[in-house]
Amino acid sequence: MVTAEPVDDRLGRLLSTHPVARGRYVSTGIKALAFAVGGVLLMVLLITYPGIVVGRFLALAVIPTIAGLPIAVVQLTRARRSGRDEVYLLYENGLAHRVSGRVRSWTWGEVAFLRANPDAPEYEHTQIPYVRMARRLGWHFRCVVRFTDESGIRIDGYTADGPAIARTLLARRPDAVPPESARKGPWIMLGVLPLAGVALAIPIVLIYQHLNSTSSDDTGDGTIVTMALVMIICIVGVALCFGGIVATLLSMSRARRDSAGFR
Repeated sequence: MVTAEPVDDRLGRLLSTHPVARGRYVSTGIKALAFAVGGVLLMVLLITYPGIVVGRFLALAVIPTIAGLPIAVVQLTRARRSGRDEVYLLYENGLAHRVSGRVRSWTWGEVAFLRANPDAPEYEHTQIPYVRMARRLGWHFRCVVRFTDESGIRIDGYTADGPAIARTLLARRPDAVPPESARKGPWIMLGVLPLAGVALAIPIVLIYQHLNSTSSDDTGDGTIVTMALVMIICIVGVALCFGGIVATLLSMSRARRDSAGFR
């Protein structure tokens, strides 16, 4: 709904408002966190009492943590940043961002950096699991903007008609989109994150093999607890590396589509 709320005289007439569904961040974040915590508790149980089940089930307990933790971190962090009544306001000469009563505004000329992918048509009815998951989490669409005052905004799929903002930005400031050759950051991340994940996975494998090859009587309770803590910390690290790799690949895929469609 378009309102006549005055924000900045430089921006001209208000064209549209785009509220952010903060409740969806909280809902998906809590569900993912519960999934991850369930995996952690199951791992602690299997490590503390290895005799109650076959040791191989410990590997299955790792899956919920690796899958749920990165999602929980991203969604709950975004919910905290969203604050109360977050909304984007699109004007003739710029845009504004309101969070918990605080309003920031910028003209089109103050856009210094822009990366966006207006909602691609092929996402609408796809049956590819990771794409459907991305839509459910609001990760299928992303618009990242930095301004000359060094502030910035990130708009995703939980913003009502967010692609309309992205299309307007791309139309007004196509020169703010960086060239493909300048985007070295994702390639660096794809080189570092797998190595970090492998380094963190090695202690997990070693502890797992040790627990499978020794009985609980040969391993003291204190040692078991220490191993459990080390294993959980390493699993959290692997989960974050995995989430970073997925996010980087999605970002690179979006950037390629942007380059093909708007350059």
